[in-house]
Amino acid sequence: MNNPREFATHLVDHYLGARLDAAGSPAGLREAVIDLVVEALPDHIETLMSTQLELLTNGRRSQLPDAYLADHAAAEDALQHAAAGLRGAFAQAGHLGNAQHFERGAAARLRDDPRAALRAELARVPRPLTRPEALMWSLDPAPWFSDSHQADKPWPPHGFASVAGLRSLPGGAVAFARVDDGPHAGWVQIGLFERQRTPARRYPDQPARQLQIVVGLEALNEDPPPGTLPASRAPWQLWASPWRRLGLGLTTESAAEHISTTNHVLTALTDAGTTGLIDAPRTLSGLGLPPYILAPAASVVATLGLEPTEGICGFSLSDASGEALICRQWHGHLVHDGNYEPLVPAVAGADLLIRPDLFTRLHDTIGAARCRAGVNVHHMSADEDDDTLHDED
Repeated sequence: MNNPREFATHLVDHYLGARLDAAGSPAGLREAVIDLVVEALPDHIETLMSTQLELLTNGRRSQLPDAYLADHAAAEDALQHAAAGLRGAFAQAGHLGNAQHFERGAAARLRDDPRAALRAELARVPRPLTRPEALMWSLDPAPWFSDSHQADKPWPPHGFASVAGLRSLPGGAVAFARVDDGPHAGWVQIGLFERQRTPARRYPDQPARQLQIVVGLEALNEDPPPGTLPASRAPWQLWASPWRRLGLGLTTESAAEHISTTNHVLTALTDAGTTGLIDAPRTLSGLGLPPYILAPAASVVATLGLEPTEGICGFSLSDASGEALICRQWHGHLVHDGNYEPLVPAVAGADLLIRPDLFTRLHDTIGAARCRAGVNVHHMSADEDDDTLHDED
């Protein structure tokens, strides 16, 4: 590499920037981390990463594998070594405080938090067939690259035209899909995010393509703005901590009133996913995070009086009657780029399921005329030499 410090700075900003910002960017910490990464570059990162890429990609693949590589590990190791002396550095600058409180607070902000990734793995299921009737055409994932005999299949896929430009599905609450079988049979799917994508293919020539499907529960007095997403924001900790401890400023009564009287998106994309569809800060980073981690809006959790499910689980909330609301995760349907390279997942998604009796209760709170099944579907493509996907709508 021509400029080791520039490369080290990029690694620190890319892998650690969000956590350094969350910690208040302590004076000198970022610079110390960069210095440690620069020292590790010639003897550690370059050699180890070259070996990793050779073993994991057969030496020819331009796309980095889904693995914890040496550059990420070195940046994390540098941060922990530099942060270990943070309190001492503050003391030398004349800033003294309670040692235990300082160490606990610094660790909470600077550690690589694996909890969301571990829960996401526990929440993984085979790709479900549950989705609104109007989107059943999208169950055939990435049909344009299924095999060489389907290279001439239309793009966008058949069925896209029927929902292109739609922002709400016809039928209101009736439009939401219900699970057909399994442990959650009859539950209502009030949220769905799925991304289908394939790499550029060299033979036969095809551009990289992507299809994104979003469905979400909304409480609205009028039609939503066109082109917007039926998704709000929520902290992923709604799955792990009682809502009263999160400082959301809600009561059960105020949340119910809010849902019943104001325009409100009730399906949320949390701050733990790796795909930033919403302009919100990403508070987590690390290996294993899926593209989307969904959650109900905080007002839904408060209105229904839900609490995190006890024990080891994925994303699950419960009430006195048992499990009440879950988020499922999936990815798969491997594809290739026509070059006999390792396969990559074409489909990644998540959905949000609610118990039928609670959906009825939530529907009554919203009001039948205000309950909407929001939708947003669009497709993108890019030429082989262009890494940027372009919206074709």
